[in-house]
Amino acid sequence: MYERSYMTHDSGEKAKQTLTWLIGANIVVFVLQNIFDRTGGPGLINHYFAFHTDSIEQGLIWTPITYAFLHGTNNWLHIIGNMLGVFFLGRAVLPVLGQKRFLQLYFGAVLIGGVMWFAASFISGANSVIGASGAVFALLTFFACLYPDREIQLLLFFVLPIRIKPRYLAYAMLGISILGLLFQELFATGGGVVAHSAHLGGMLVGYLFFKYVYLKSPYDNTGGISLSFGRLFKRKETAKSSAGYTYRVNVSKQTKDLKGEVDRILDKINSKGFGSLSQNEKEILDEARDLLRKR
Repeated sequence: MYERSYMTHDSGEKAKQTLTWLIGANIVVFVLQNIFDRTGGPGLINHYFAFHTDSIEQGLIWTPITYAFLHGTNNWLHIIGNMLGVFFLGRAVLPVLGQKRFLQLYFGAVLIGGVMWFAASFISGANSVIGASGAVFALLTFFACLYPDREIQLLLFFVLPIRIKPRYLAYAMLGISILGLLFQELFATGGGVVAHSAHLGGMLVGYLFFKYVYLKSPYDNTGGISLSFGRLFKRKETAKSSAGYTYRVNVSKQTKDLKGEVDRILDKINSKGFGSLSQNEKEILDEARDLLRKR
């Protein structure tokens, strides 16, 4: 895996930068929350950037995204747990997806997690939601789909080391979230309720992103965020220069056989995960990718 193009030095540096900016933004906002809470403006940041049930009515249309950068100031484990999840899961997932698709997964989970919480709030009566937990659950689900049987070690309650396969960890989190939604969030009477609905929204996005986005183009991981319009003009020029010409592609028997092998391997990834591939199967995918790039 580490011999692939997306695991090169440049790709690794971009992954580090993306995670640094993402985690850094959460930490900066957390510091600002604490400063405002202690200097005469308690709840000011939460009012304008947390996702409330009436945020859209007030015109705060950015809150279904910005709520993920806020965390509870009375419970440091909230931000510590989420940022550790973003770091460790992001470090494994980001090089595979690339910067652009990683951010699509992350903020897509934030948005859908917020929508799921908003829907649940009509029953629960909850007032607001904050935290990046929905995005973390999306990363966990995507990682479990990608490497379902690769054993990982984690610290249970930050103390007890255990080894577990990602698929079982994802199943456990799914079960906890469903039970938490049904027996805690929807019928809670006090504050400080865990937004299990947002967790479920994140897991749904993680699974759908793997199945319908990643598996359709596993090697489309070079896309980055850029403010340059050069590629736009370049595409137009290329399209114009090729007008009036007809191209014919000869498909050899070897190419047909390769396509059949690729289809079989993709089916295997879909059922057992990328980690189940043999070295030979990975080389076949590399060969198919190189062939597509030459055309």
